[in-house]
Formats: sequence, C-alpha cells, structure tokens
Amino acid sequence: MTVSSMHTWRLGPGLGSIIAGSGAVSLFATYWDDAWHTDFGRDSAWIPPHVTLYGSVAVAGLAILVWGLTALARLRSISAVLGRPPLALAALGGGFTLAAAPADAAWHAAYGRDAVLWSPPHMLVVFASATMAIGVLAGLRTTRSGLVETAVSGLVLGSLVMAVLEYETDVPQFSEAFYLPVLLAAAIPAVLVTRRLVPHRHAVLRMIAAYALTRLLTTVVLVIMGRSAPDLPLAVIGLAAMELPWRSTFQRYTAGAAGVAAAAWTSAALGWTGQSPASVGAVALPLLAVWLLCLAAARRRSPVLGAAAAALIGIVLVVSPGRPARAHDPGQGEPYAEVRLSAVTDNAGVTHLAVLPESRCNEMQPLRAVARRAGREVIGRLGPVGGCRFEGALRLPRGDLWFVYGEFRTSGGGDAETWMPFRTGDRTTVTMRRELYRPAGGGDVTGGQIAWGAVLYGVGLSLLAAALVLTRARRKPAGR
Repeated sequence: MTVSSMHTWRLGPGLGSIIAGSGAVSLFATYWDDAWHTDFGRDSAWIPPHVTLYGSVAVAGLAILVWGLTALARLRSISAVLGRPPLALAALGGGFTLAAAPADAAWHAAYGRDAVLWSPPHMLVVFASATMAIGVLAGLRTTRSGLVETAVSGLVLGSLVMAVLEYETDVPQFSEAFYLPVLLAAAIPAVLVTRRLVPHRHAVLRMIAAYALTRLLTTVVLVIMGRSAPDLPLAVIGLAAMELPWRSTFQRYTAGAAGVAAAAWTSAALGWTGQSPASVGAVALPLLAVWLLCLAAARRRSPVLGAAAAALIGIVLVVSPGRPARAHDPGQGEPYAEVRLSAVTDNAGVTHLAVLPESRCNEMQPLRAVARRAGREVIGRLGPVGGCRFEGALRLPRGDLWFVYGEFRTSGGGDAETWMPFRTGDRTTVTMRRELYRPAGGGDVTGGQIAWGAVLYGVGLSLLAAALVLTRARRKPAGR
C-alpha cells in the first residue's frame, strides 16, 4: 500500500480532536455519575450525568461514522473500508459502548442488586470504550505537533484505568488489596499501546500529562458543583519511570510497575488518597522487590535472580479474593417511605445514626444498623426512641467513607432499608433526605446470571484483545 493510498482512509486531526474532546467529557461524566449516586443514591435514568455520558459517546460515534463514510467515498469499496482494522475496531468499540446501556438496564431488571463497577455490563463499557480509543489512535494521521495523538492516548489510559474508579472515589466494593494489581493490569497495556502507536518523543509522558489534566479539571469542576470528588491520579505518575533509558523491555515495564507501586503506596501513606496504606503496601512491597531483583539480575546476568523475580511476580498476582460490599447505590428497589437520616461521630469514635421516617413508622420494626466498606461490615443496634424516630450506634474507624444503613422489617413481612454516605472523624452532623426501599434482587446467583456475565465479559475482553493485537501488527517506532 502506498503512502498516498494509506492517507485516503486515515482519520484526520479535525475528527480526531472531536473524538478526543468528547472522550474527555465522557470521562468527566463517568466520575460525575459516580458522585451523583454517592451523594443522592438511586435516581432517574435521565439524570444529567447519564445524559452527558451517553451524549458524548454518541458524538464520538458520529465522528467515527463520518470517518467511515469519508473512507468509503475515497476507497469506493465497502470491503476495502472493512479491511482497515483501526476503523473497524473503533466502530465496534463505539457500538458496544452505546449498547452497554440497554444491556445494563436489562441486567438489573433480570437480576436486581448488582451495583458494583465490575458487574459485566459496566465492564463492557470499560473494554469497549478502550477499544474505540485504541482504534482511533491506530487510525490517526500523524501530526507534526502530536497534540491529537497525545489527547487520544490519554483517553486510552483513562478508559482502561476506569476499572479502579470506585477505589479512587473512596467507595470500594471489594478488598482494597485488589486496587494496585487492577491498576497495573489497566495502565501497563495503555503504555504498551502508546509506545507502539505514537511516533513522538516522550509519548508516555505526554499520555500521563493528558490524562492527569483531564482528571484535575474533573476534580475542580466537581468541587465547584459541590459533589463528591475523586482522588487525583497520583499513582499513574509512576509510569514516567518507563521513559528512562532502560537496557531491555522487561526492565522498562518492571520499572513502570515499580513506579506506580511506589507512587500509590506513598500517596496512601501520606493520606493524599483514600486507599489503605497497609493494603497497598502488601502488593507494592513485593513489586518493588521484583524490580530490585530484576536490576540485580541484569547487572550480574544471574539466572537465579531472574527466576526469583519471576517467582515473586507469580506471588504478587495471587491476591486473596475480597468479599463484595453491598453499598453505594445498591440496586434500590420499590420505594417504601421517605426518611431523614443523620449521623455524627462522638469523641469516643462512636457513630450515632438516627432514622426518622416521614410516614408508615407504625408498620416498621427496626432490625439493625450496618456500616459497609470494601467488604467490611460493622453491625450495631437500632431501636425506637419515641415518636417516629429510631437510633443506633456503630464503632467505625476514623477517616474513611462508610455507607451507613438502617434496616427494618415491615408489617407485610418484607425487609426495607435506607442508607447514606458518611465520613467518620469529626463531630459534624450530616443529615440527608433519603428513600426507605425494599432491596431489589439480592438472592442467590443463578446459572443464567453467570452465563450471561461470562458472555458480556467475553465480548469485552475479545474486543480489547483484538485492539492489542492490532497495535502489535501496526507498530510505529517511537522517537527517542
């Protein structure tokens, strides 16, 4: 294929900029949506974050459609257009990203409670949006400044590390020991893609800068709006270690993993992020040991040290499974009554919860107060104190964001619950108007749910695998 024929189908910088911009808006909308559900709980499908998210994805999809039609007009052959893998993958990724919305609605209608980010329909969005961004990056026409390529590479990183969103927004649904392994599993492929597809010097540094800027602006806007804001992505700065002049690819990528581990552990230890220093350190310390062994093995050319490093990598990857935490927009079902919730932590570290139903309180029998976070569950008493008021007490660690529940048995025999987010550590009383609802789903996992979940995960992973194979086939030598 000649250079002139290649340029007949490649994505121009104008459309590339539109896709990069709409992708950045979609990243913002995703964090906004997470904050909305933390602050307000369940809401309509037409809340502003949802509209912004799917509107921005639709804009990116329209830009990809224009790209395809332009390529068709120039190549004058549908088979020739379909024979361009970057264009095909970008279209598939965009299509499946939009299709994930009705898939998610059908999933919740069929199986009820499943509000974690790692549920199959949610992860389909992560895999599909990353595939779309990789296809766009692979199909971009190279520019002299590299600004468009940088913006899209930042979108690739942002799409993949969305897998740790709940950890960065301090609403973890699973053990915090998973945070660092999942972050590395997402960030390292983004670096691989960028190094292969962006032919500019310091492509990885540019990618980190683009992503960090997007996240910084996201945090600033959410703070101005008065919504819960995520941590700044300090851990990904460690990827910059890969830009140093390492002797081998293995050294380069272990250095990147060590840099992320060190940055994540340091920021957690200093209280700059919400992760537990102990949980991050349990994974970071072996990773740093692997990196040091790799350096020693390369210097001494020792196969024994190399084998030890490989063994440690295997140990790091074996992380004990965490229990899911039923919290954070937990598949709320049929509304039962409106309530006012308030919580305050006293000087002894005890969190006092008050539940004040606005109706039907004579039909409710209090069961317990519960606080949940990252697989941990703290249970306390909940009882009537006169009038239509129920109070409970929980002893919670200070400084963390917990989801505090009041659970009741209703006169009809069913259960009802209400919850609110509450950060422990001060005597400020937090009061919210919430919904007392009957929990949706919550039964045993069925074979059909497992099967459909496997299908959705399989589709998403297949898309991402195809995109990574594409980058290997279309490698561009990055300037050094």
